[in-house]
Amino acid sequence: MAGAPPSADPGAKAPWWPVSTVKFTVMTLGTLGIYHLYWLYDNWKRMRAAGAAIGSPFWRTFFAPFTAFGLFEKVRRDAQLHVVKTWWSAPGLALVYLVCNVALLVSAPTWLAGPLLLLPVLPVQLTMGRVNDAVAPGTERDGRFSVSNLVILALGLAITFALYRSEQLVDQLYQEWTP
Repeated sequence: MAGAPPSADPGAKAPWWPVSTVKFTVMTLGTLGIYHLYWLYDNWKRMRAAGAAIGSPFWRTFFAPFTAFGLFEKVRRDAQLHVVKTWWSAPGLALVYLVCNVALLVSAPTWLAGPLLLLPVLPVQLTMGRVNDAVAPGTERDGRFSVSNLVILALGLAITFALYRSEQLVDQLYQEWTP
C-alpha cells in the first residue's frame, strides 16, 4: 500500500522471528546456549500475538524443556501448510531437547551447553526460515551482530573457556590425588 508507514519491525509479516541461521548458531554456541532462550521467547511472543498460543511467553520459555514440543509442532504444521518439507519429528526433537537439558543438569559439562542445546533446535530454526520465505518473501533476516551481541558473545566465550579450563584442572587434581 503506497503511503503506508513502514512497520517498526521489518519481519512483522513473517510468522517466525527472522534471525539468520548463522547468527543464531554463533550466538547459541557462544553464550552457553542462553541465546536460544531469547529465540524461544521471541517465537512464543509471535505465536501469542497471532493467537496460536496461550499463556505467557516468559513462562513457556522458563519451562522450555517441557513446552518446546508445542512450538516445534506449530512450526512443523506451518511448514506443512506452506508446502515446506521437513525431515524432523516434533515429538522426537522435543524429546532430544528434554534429554539435553536433563543431561546438563545431571552430568554434562556446562561448557557443552551451547552445542547440546543447539542440536535439537537448529532443524526447527532452519524450517522457520523456510516458512518465513514462503509466507513473507523478501523478509530480511537479522544477521547483523550488534555491539551488544558482540559483547555478550565475548563474555559467553570467556565464560565457556573458563568453565572448560576449570573442568580440566579439576580432572587433573583428581588424577593426582592419591588417598
